[in-house]
Amino acid sequence: MKKVKPVRVTDTSSGSIWALLTGVSLITLYFNKTAYDPFNTSKLIILLITSGWLLGHIIDHYRNKLIKVRSREFLYLAITGIFLFFLSISLFFTDIFVIGLLGDTQRRNGFLSYLALTIILLFTALKINYFYVIRIIKSSIFVGLILCGYGLLQITGNDFVKWNNPYNAMITTVGNPNFASSLLALMLLTALFATLIQSINKFYKVISVVIIILGLILIIDSQSRQGLLVAFFSIIFYLITYFYFVLKKFRLAVIAISASLILFTILGMLQMGPLASVLYKGSVSVRGYYWRAAFEMIKDHPFTGVGLDRYGSFFKEYREVGYPLNYGFEITSSNAHNVFLQLFSTGGIFVGFSYLALLIIIFMIGMQNLKNSQGDFQKINLLLLATWVGFQAQALISIDNIGISIWGWLFGGCILGLGRLSTKDASIAVSSEIQSKRKSSVKLFQPVISIGILIPVLFLSSNLYRIESNTYLTRGYTDPKNLQNKPIVYDYAQKVINNGLSDPFYKLIVSLSMVDMGFIEEAHNAIVTLHNKDPRNLDYLLWLSNYERLDKNLDQEINYRTQIISLDPWNADNYLELGRLYLQNKDYVSMGQMKEKILSFAADTDTGKRAQTELIAIG
Repeated sequence: MKKVKPVRVTDTSSGSIWALLTGVSLITLYFNKTAYDPFNTSKLIILLITSGWLLGHIIDHYRNKLIKVRSREFLYLAITGIFLFFLSISLFFTDIFVIGLLGDTQRRNGFLSYLALTIILLFTALKINYFYVIRIIKSSIFVGLILCGYGLLQITGNDFVKWNNPYNAMITTVGNPNFASSLLALMLLTALFATLIQSINKFYKVISVVIIILGLILIIDSQSRQGLLVAFFSIIFYLITYFYFVLKKFRLAVIAISASLILFTILGMLQMGPLASVLYKGSVSVRGYYWRAAFEMIKDHPFTGVGLDRYGSFFKEYREVGYPLNYGFEITSSNAHNVFLQLFSTGGIFVGFSYLALLIIIFMIGMQNLKNSQGDFQKINLLLLATWVGFQAQALISIDNIGISIWGWLFGGCILGLGRLSTKDASIAVSSEIQSKRKSSVKLFQPVISIGILIPVLFLSSNLYRIESNTYLTRGYTDPKNLQNKPIVYDYAQKVINNGLSDPFYKLIVSLSMVDMGFIEEAHNAIVTLHNKDPRNLDYLLWLSNYERLDKNLDQEINYRTQIISLDPWNADNYLELGRLYLQNKDYVSMGQMKEKILSFAADTDTGKRAQTELIAIG
C-alpha cells in the first residue's frame, strides 16, 4: 500500500491547536499536592482556562459564517446547543447552586465542566484536519509515556508524593486505581492503533510499544478490571470494523466470533459463564444498587433531575434496603457510576437524551468517515472511533473524571471535524481553504474576545485555588495539642466559610477543624447556616443531632433524627438512636415503633440484636 502522508497545514490555527494540546496534556497530568482535593479541582481550573481561550476562536469563526454552516455541522451544533440549554435549565432548578455549577466534592462534574468539555469538542470539530490529528496522536503518546513512568514509580514504592491513599498505589495523576486503569487503557489503545499508521514515524512507534507493555503491567497491577474491559471492547470494535470495511469476505465470521466474546464478557462481569472467575468483581454487583437508585430518581424527577451532580444527596433516600444490609448503614455513593444514568438522574431526561443524541451523531459520522476514507486516512479514523468507543465503554460503569473525559470529548471533536472535510483529499482541501480565508482577516478580534472571556474565568479559578489552599491549610494546622495554632485555624476556616464559591463540604470540614480547636459555638453557627441552606444534607443533620446530645437537648436531637428518617429510610442505626432517645423520655410507644421498624428489615444485624436487648419498656 502506498504511504499516504497528511499534508502540513501552515495557518493561524496551528497556535490554537498547540493551546488545545497543552491544555489537554496539563488537564491529564497536573495535580496540586497542596490542595485539599489534589486532582479534580486543579484539572477543572485548567479545563476552564483552556476552553475560555478557545471559545474566542469559535466565536471568531462563526460571527459571520453561521449561515454558511453545512447541514451536518448545523446538526451537531444544534444538539450541543440543546444539551447546554437543558443543562442550564437543570442548573437553575438545582437546590444548591454552587454544587450544580462546580460539581460535587472530589467529582467537579457540574455545569461548568460540561460547558468547557463541549467547547473543547466544538473547537476541535472546527479546526481539526488529518495533519492536526497526527499531532494529537503524538501528544497522547507522550502523555501516555509520562503516565506509565509515574505509574511505574508508584507500584515500585518510589512515588515522590506520599499520598494518604486507601487504594492500590497505582493512581497515576487521577487519584484512583479505577480511573488510572481506564486512562492508561485509552493511552495504550491510542499507542497500539498508532503503530498501524504509516504516517507515524518509527520514533513514536517505539514509544508506543513501550506504552503498550508498561500500560498492561500497570493496569494488571492496579487490580482494576476497568482498564482491561475498556481495552477489550475497543480492540474488538477495531477488529470488527476493520474486517467490515477492509476484509469483507471474513466479515460475518469475525462479527460472529466478536459478538460471542462480548456476550461471554458481559456474562462474566455478571458472575455467569466461563469467564466469571476472571472478570467478575464485587464492585460490578454494587453498581446495580447505584443504577437502580438512579432509575428511581429519574421516575420521581423526570424533567429537571434531582439537581446537577446532586446524586449523593438523594442516594440514601432512593437506595434499596439490600445496600445498607450488605455494605453498612452509613456507606453511601455520590455518583451513579454510569455517566448516562448520572446525567439522566441529575439533569433530567432532556439533558440525558440530548447527550445520547450527540453520541449517536459522533458515532454515525465516525462510521461515515471510515466508509469515505482509505489507507492511512482510514486507519486514523478507525483509531479515533475505536478509542472513543473504549471511552464510552468505561462510561457505562464508571464516573466522569475530567482527566479521562477530556480525551473522550477531544476524540469526539476529531471525529466530527474530519466529517466536515472533503472526502477526496481532506488535508489539502482544508489547508487551502483556511489559507485563502485567513490572508485578509484581522487577527485582533479573537484575542480580545478570548481575553474578555478569561477575565471572569481567571477570577473564578483564583477563588477555587484559594478555597482549596485554605481548606488544606486549615486541616494542616488543626492540632488540639498545639494551642498556638488556634487563631491560624480560625482565620483560614473563616476564609473558606465566607467564600460564596466554597464547596459546602469544605465549609463543614473547616467547621469541624474549629471544633477540634475549641471554637465550638462558632462551628455550630456555621453548620446551622449550612443546614438551613441544604436541609437534606445528612452530614449536617448527624452533626447537629450529636451536638444537641452533648447539650442534653433531647427534643431537638429527636427532631434532627426524625428528619434523617425521610432522607435515609433504611438506616437502622438512626432508628436505634431514636429508640434510645424515646426510652430516655419514657415514650414507650414511639420507642416500640422504632424497634419494630428495625426488626422489620435488619433483625439479623448487630443493630437489630442491640435493639432487641436495649429497647425494652421499663415499669
